[in-house]
Amino acid sequence: MLRTTLQRRVSVMAGVFLLISLALTVVLAQSMWTTEGDGQIRSAAQQERAAVAESLDGFREAFVKLHVVHQQYVLSADPTQTPSLLQERSDLAEDLTTRQRTLLNRADELGDTEVTAGVEALLDDVRAWRIAAREQARVKATGDAQGLRNALADAPASRQFRSAYVRVEELTDELQDQRFAAGREAEEDVDRFQLVQVAVLAVALLMVPTVLHLVRRWVLRPLDLLSQQMLRVGGGDLQTPVGLAGPPELTAVAHSAETMRRRILDELADAVSAREALSQGQPLVAEVRDQLAAHELPTVAGWSSAAALRPAEGLLAGDWYDVLHLEDGRYAVVVADVSGHGARAGIVAIQLKRLLEAALHLAPEPDLALAMAARVFTDEAERFASCVVAVVDPDSGLVRYANAGHPAPLVLRSDGGAVRVVAELGATGPLLSWLHLDVPGAWTTGTASLAPGSMLVVYTDGLTEARPSGTTDELGVEGVLAALSRLPELTPQALVDEALEVARRHSGGRARDDVTLVALARSTSSVPAAPSTARPAGAEPAAQPTAQSAPTGGRGRPTG
Repeated sequence: MLRTTLQRRVSVMAGVFLLISLALTVVLAQSMWTTEGDGQIRSAAQQERAAVAESLDGFREAFVKLHVVHQQYVLSADPTQTPSLLQERSDLAEDLTTRQRTLLNRADELGDTEVTAGVEALLDDVRAWRIAAREQARVKATGDAQGLRNALADAPASRQFRSAYVRVEELTDELQDQRFAAGREAEEDVDRFQLVQVAVLAVALLMVPTVLHLVRRWVLRPLDLLSQQMLRVGGGDLQTPVGLAGPPELTAVAHSAETMRRRILDELADAVSAREALSQGQPLVAEVRDQLAAHELPTVAGWSSAAALRPAEGLLAGDWYDVLHLEDGRYAVVVADVSGHGARAGIVAIQLKRLLEAALHLAPEPDLALAMAARVFTDEAERFASCVVAVVDPDSGLVRYANAGHPAPLVLRSDGGAVRVVAELGATGPLLSWLHLDVPGAWTTGTASLAPGSMLVVYTDGLTEARPSGTTDELGVEGVLAALSRLPELTPQALVDEALEVARRHSGGRARDDVTLVALARSTSSVPAAPSTARPAGAEPAAQPTAQSAPTGGRGRPTG
């Protein structure tokens, strides 16, 4: 069983657990159905017995009244009362007949032979009483006093009445006893059902420690041993091999850890060579970085801006941004993200930047600029780029944009401290690559509007996809907005600083991808806000131009 896969072990354990659960479920369900069925049967029988008892009580009451009125009639010496007594006697006799039929029908519905026999015996006694009572009434009607005395001498009607009344009491007691017995049976059923529930719960509770023991033996202990070995590697002990005996899945993890340990040793061996190569290539790195540096951010009345770029590796980034002053007074905000990092990605980024600048100065249409810039990838079949070109009219706030597979720029607004998204400038075409070089109209131009008090934010996916190493918990747009909502005032520079900081914190201090941000805000007043100067992350800030200075087309190139 030592080399049995963890999946098979868990499957067997789950199968056993399922079988036991099914068995317990069947037992519990059978107990419930039996109890419920018996309870329903007893409930129906109880209702039928209650109906018989109710009919019996009504029959007894009518019978007693009829007997009393009959006695008053045959013993009455006042001729004036005779008609009323006769009418009352007739009404009561008819009522008794009706109740008699009802009692007999309900006794038949109950289906209890003893109760049915008792009811039939009772009705026989009542019929005998009726015969004796009719004889006495006949003699009473003839006016034969001596015959009446003879008919009353042995009190036959009274004897039959007492016999019938005793029958009623016996039937009442029998029905009461049956109801008590049914109640005891119901209580016994409840007790049995509770006993089954306790048994099922006990078995389930016994299964829990068994499952926990197996999980600890099969999973937790091997993982604990592997964790200890990895902690030794993390602490600098790179000479002790990582190994584990256990389920093949965990053994595979240990093997991967051992491969990583060996790779670390190889990387350490190459570190010296890498540092020497870096020192030899510093002039090239500086030149590429200088070529990718953005123009100074413009100074426009009623507008403010800020931007930053944080490379993921060294000094070079595949990301770049720029804000270009066009001849018609508009400004073009360009943000691009070239796949990969390092020198080669930087060279491709330079080519893309130069083509976009030329295209926007020749014909400032975002879709045409992207179509021209895609020619960079003629010989770059394994590389691609996402890009946003947004041309902003500072007078009207109109934004014309084209988005080549880039994360959608956001139009934000701060209301009562909460930062909300007013609009998203989604993709208007595919990524820049060799696949769409000769596709007419591959990119289109969209429009948006920046109202006073709103802000355009263009960023690369390194911001929203920031995550701690080894997890998939990305920061996302929601995480950035939550951080921005805590700012006392939402300005472009505050937005850039806070967004970079929250991305750094969320990724554990080490960025996994280049992060680029450009924020352009339209003020609610006509007085221009002091602009920020473009600077890569980590560079010293350049001098701030005054709010009254003319827009500049010069280049600010931090030297790092």
